[in-house]
Amino acid sequence: MDTQDPSRAESASPAGASAPGGEARPEGGRLRDFPLPELLWQFHSEGRSGCLRLRKGALEKTLWLAAGAPVFARSNEAGDRLTDRLLVRGLLTRAQFDQAQDLLARTSGKRIGEVLLENGLIRERELNEALGEQILRMVESMFSWNEGSWQFEPGPCTDRVVLDRSLAAILMSAARHRIPLRRLWDAIGDHHQLPRLAYEHRTDDGRAELTATLMLEPSESAWLARLDGSRTLAELLDDFEVDEHELLALLFTLRLLGHLQLELGGAPALAFQR
Repeated sequence: MDTQDPSRAESASPAGASAPGGEARPEGGRLRDFPLPELLWQFHSEGRSGCLRLRKGALEKTLWLAAGAPVFARSNEAGDRLTDRLLVRGLLTRAQFDQAQDLLARTSGKRIGEVLLENGLIRERELNEALGEQILRMVESMFSWNEGSWQFEPGPCTDRVVLDRSLAAILMSAARHRIPLRRLWDAIGDHHQLPRLAYEHRTDDGRAELTATLMLEPSESAWLARLDGSRTLAELLDDFEVDEHELLALLFTLRLLGHLQLELGGAPALAFQR
């Protein structure tokens, strides 16, 4: 049993750590000191493999990484159960759902997917699709946590589910749907900075590549051409119809991935006051 007290976890950099014998050792800290988006992107950039555990009170979510990419996830939160998701999607009837719960209660050492397949309750293709969707939902739900502790245990990952999006697109989706506006503002900072897209992404091809990589919505993609450093963030927001959260989520993600610089500009526009 893991007896670590999350409230006593010390802040630590996620850079690789080694024990005296040269073996990798667990690393950990507090999410308030090293937020999950930055943590995941650093692990991705370093090509790390292992198990990332997040704890907040009695809740625990676990994410496995292979060469920096999310490949599997688990959660002890009731709403994250695969069988519940299969029932909602209509892939299990109520009778099959009840049967699955009974089989799980009488089976040890096997995962729910194995139990469902062995008992003919679902087809393999449907299970794989549902697993991919469930993992994405669990990963995105982790981004709503700004309190709690994290621990990373380096090592090989044998579990693998092929997800339909990259970590960059997952981060964009999380910023879009899971990270509150106030946290985005805290990360971005002063509203009279000048957002400037990296040079290689200022061409039509460069913007098209970003749109595909991040799986941007048309309204989000339309912002890319305007991020040329000529207008402050306040000026970009100085429009009644602008979706503030949409723009902040895009800037947050682009900056995290190293595709955007925020340069100090002039005085903030008077029409936009926070």
